[in-house]
Amino acid sequence: MAFTANDYILDAAELYADTAYDRITALTWIKYLNAGIRSLILVRPDAGAVTESVLLVAGIKQTLPSAALRLLDISRNMGVDGSTAGRIISPSDRQHIDYANLLWPAATGETAVESFSYDAKIPNIYYVTPPVHATTAVYVEMSTSQLPTKITATGDDPGVNDIFFEPLVQFMLYKAYSADDESAEFQKSAAHLSNFMSMLNIEQSQSAKDSPERKE
Repeated sequence: MAFTANDYILDAAELYADTAYDRITALTWIKYLNAGIRSLILVRPDAGAVTESVLLVAGIKQTLPSAALRLLDISRNMGVDGSTAGRIISPSDRQHIDYANLLWPAATGETAVESFSYDAKIPNIYYVTPPVHATTAVYVEMSTSQLPTKITATGDDPGVNDIFFEPLVQFMLYKAYSADDESAEFQKSAAHLSNFMSMLNIEQSQSAKDSPERKE
């Protein structure tokens, strides 16, 4: 069973020694949790992974769906209807594609994609080869990083995997202690932020190989 926002709040409030919400209200904890989720997806884009069929436009240059923050993977073709599984699509380095054929952007459009190229420095744009057919619909199965729906109530689902429960609680405590002016509280704030990053860095090292920018 997925944790609700209230589970995060109860855990953070207990560690903050304020289960009666005398110092920090539940609404403020919700604000801290939303901030934590935004920071989580910034450093761990896969935490906001959404997989869906996406209709491509004609040619090689493509734009991510409006809700997407960055591309994680394009796994396979999905036919003209978005639901018919087709050939696998592989990530490829743009330089390798250029080296193989300098005229590849001008190739004849086809109804199935073979590979894609993505540069995180331009997060909303990616390229596919061969070019997409101009009149036949071409769908692909795509995974992107997206922000979950903003939490507004304690019963809401945060929209991220339960594995990120502890790091997010640490971020909430970082925000709570950072609101205090005393130096001792500032030190606690820094410690919780360090815990948040450390937990994610350990996991990041295990999942870095999953990036679509990996070199073959």
